[in-house]
Amino acid sequence: MIKIISGKYKGRILSTPKNIRPILSSIKKSVFDILTPYLSGSIFLDLYAGSGAVGLEALSRGAKFCVFVEKDKNCLKVISKNIISLNCQNECYVIKADIIKELIWLEKAKKVLKEKFNKETFDIIFIGAPYVEKKSSKNFLLTNFATKTVEIIFNSNILNKDGLLIVQHIKKEKLQDYNKFCIREKTYGETVVSFFKGLLTS
Repeated sequence: MIKIISGKYKGRILSTPKNIRPILSSIKKSVFDILTPYLSGSIFLDLYAGSGAVGLEALSRGAKFCVFVEKDKNCLKVISKNIISLNCQNECYVIKADIIKELIWLEKAKKVLKEKFNKETFDIIFIGAPYVEKKSSKNFLLTNFATKTVEIIFNSNILNKDGLLIVQHIKKEKLQDYNKFCIREKTYGETVVSFFKGLLTS
């Protein structure tokens, strides 16, 4: 069971797709405690959205608009269900895409922002990429989806030059190519959350 932690939707229960690992409540609370000063009026991008819990938490705490990107059909149904349950359809847009393989999602996201806000960049982007990829019933491989997605963001001009990028990744997956942009890092067991700012200043 996932709940909205704080804000206008505080305490509301969200549906969760089967067979996904949702962000832990303790990690989500810690991340949003750090993000609080940046959320009011922000435009938020939730990548590998799962249930939509991160983006909806952002909206609850003052974000103006959120785009969710997810490839799994069941997750997309749950995201839509959660958006409807909170009656925040006008503050959301959902894109079905494989973030690594189908880069058309970048243009779709920019088009939505252009039409709604006359801009093409986000203030805050959250990457919650899966740590492992299932190859067979007994075969799981570590992914480097977080690293690949940061690279896409770095080359896409979709983040404000002073915007925040938050990446949840496994400790074994290093993001050292972007260390100079890292302003904060928090470790929770085998999970690390890295905060980047000024990713497009050089």
